[in-house]
This record gives sequence, C-alpha cells and structure tokens, in this order.
Amino acid sequence: MIIKHSFLLVVMATVLSACSEPQTSAEKAPQLRPVRTIELSVNNFGPLQEFPAVVDAASTADLSFKVSGELTHLNVRQGQEVSKGDVIAKIDDTDYKLALEEAQAAFEKAEADFERGKQLIVTGTISQSDYDLLKSQFASAKTKLANARNNLDYTQLRASFSGIVARTHVEQFEEVQAKQVVATLQDIEHINLKVNVPESLMIHVSKDTPKQVFAEFAAIEGKRFELEFVEVSTQADEVTKTYEVTLGMLPPPGYNILPGMTAKVMASAPSEAQSRLYLPLSAVLKDDQGHYVWTVTSIGDGKGKIAKTPVQIGEVSSLGFPVISGVTAGTHVVTAGMSKVTEEQVVKFQGGRE
Repeated sequence: MIIKHSFLLVVMATVLSACSEPQTSAEKAPQLRPVRTIELSVNNFGPLQEFPAVVDAASTADLSFKVSGELTHLNVRQGQEVSKGDVIAKIDDTDYKLALEEAQAAFEKAEADFERGKQLIVTGTISQSDYDLLKSQFASAKTKLANARNNLDYTQLRASFSGIVARTHVEQFEEVQAKQVVATLQDIEHINLKVNVPESLMIHVSKDTPKQVFAEFAAIEGKRFELEFVEVSTQADEVTKTYEVTLGMLPPPGYNILPGMTAKVMASAPSEAQSRLYLPLSAVLKDDQGHYVWTVTSIGDGKGKIAKTPVQIGEVSSLGFPVISGVTAGTHVVTAGMSKVTEEQVVKFQGGRE
C-alpha cells in the first residue's frame, strides 16, 4: 500500500508541475506580414514610344559624269574626306578638246559672216532672208561652242559638297557612261535617324510640340543621345501605312556612327501626362465591382492597415495603367502578394517602399 501511495504522489506532482508552466506560446504577439508597396507620384512625361531607326547621312549624293568616256583618274578612296569642288575623277578629254576646237572655229567663221552681213544689209547687197540666215547660223555656232566648253568641263567630276566618299562604284580605266554612278558622297557632319511612325501615333506628331526624344545604340551601352526634329513625311507608305519621321543629331565624339547602322528611338511628349499617375500592371485587380488596388495606410509603430480601393483606369501604356480616379499622389499601393492580404488587415509597414 505504501508503494501505491508513493506512485500516486509522483504522478500528481508531475501534473501540477505541468499545469503551473507559463503559457508563453499563447501569449506571443502575432507576426505581422510585410508588404511590398510603391508610392504613387506624378509622371512628368507621357508613355515612352519606342521605334526601330536607321542612321542616314544628312545629305547623300550619287555622283556621275554628264558625258561618257574612259575613266583616266579616280582620285578618291572609300572613306576619304573631300571638300566641295574637289575633283573626284576624270575621264579622257581628248575628243572633247577636239570638239571644242572645232566649235570654236565654226563660231569664229559664223561671227565673221554675221558681222559682214550687218554691213551688207545696210547697203542692200543681201536680202533680209540672207541676213536672217547668217544671224541664225551665228546663234547656233555660239550655242554649240558653249556646249563644247561645258562638255570639256564635264570630263572632271567634282564634289558637290564637303563630306566623305561612302563608296566608289567604278574602277580606273573603265569605260563609264553618262549618268552612271561613279561615287556616293555623304555629309556626316550631322546624321539623321529615320523612323516609321504608325497612323495612330502620327496624328500627335508636331514639330512645335516639346518632346523628349533620344536614341540608343546597342553597341553603346548606358548612353542616350538627344535628337532634334528635322522633317516628317506627309504621305504614308503604300505597304506599311506608316509615315517617315526624320530626327537629327551631331555625331558623338569618340564613336563612329555611320549611315546604315541601326538604333532605337524613344520619344515622350509632356501633354496630358504631366498631371497623371500610373499604376503598375501587376497591382491592378478586378472583380464584379470593377478594378481595384490594395492600398496601405500607416497606423504608426511600423504598422499599416490594408484597404481595398476601387480605381478607374485608362488604356494600358508602357508606363502602366493611367489613373483616372480612385487614388492620388502619395498613396501606397501593394505591388506583390495581393492574394495574401485582406480588408483591414494589419501589416508590417514603414510608410515607404518596402
């Protein structure tokens, strides 16, 4: 009996001891869920529009002779800089010199005959018709002489402006024809970027509207180059139904940007977007009542309270959904884990971007 009573005492002591332990797990404060938010702010410019672009020279000219002949001199190489008036190439001028001498002799005879005719018509020695014939022959000889001089001058091909020889199309001693392209000359003191703008955006393009327009080149990382408006086509391409817009820039020092290279042009107009907020695409949800976002309001001590906030939004853009109503600048919107928050839930929140 003594053994049984001792065992009972041990069991009771163990139970009492367990009951007397503090309930620390039940008394612990619940852990608050942290949320990731973004503070809405007014965007100064509208949505960025991106366009593929091709670099072009400010001026390009295909140079060709106005007369035919054998190319005796090709004075330039591809990539060579030339000044306006420099001789690019020459053709054999032997026949043109002979033609000039013949035209000169014919002109001198016609001039002498016409001068005698002036005297003879006064004395009545020749008829008016004979005089008119001499006058016509003199005018014709004068024209032929001028043409012969021009043709001789055309045997030298000169640069029409200062620039760089982009390409030569013929070889020395080759027989070239009139209007056959001999060399392509480009002015790259300024360079242009050409982009094709769709009809839906073309209606907003204006030279006088201030814009942020800049170019990026894939081979030049981390740099943007400002562009200026040059011109815009007023007729759409028959196939693509797009309009060509030309933008200009100065060649940046240290980089060799040449015609034919590709770039990305980005533009933003500060129209109505100056007073508009944008919501991230992932932050906007929708139910039977319409679109809404989860917002957080600070309640102090590093805490915030969740609220379901209906919003009215516009058409999606590259900056997100434009806000029409529902939230204002300074509002903190939940941007991640929206499925794990509820109305009036208290969360860990510092009043800024988590």
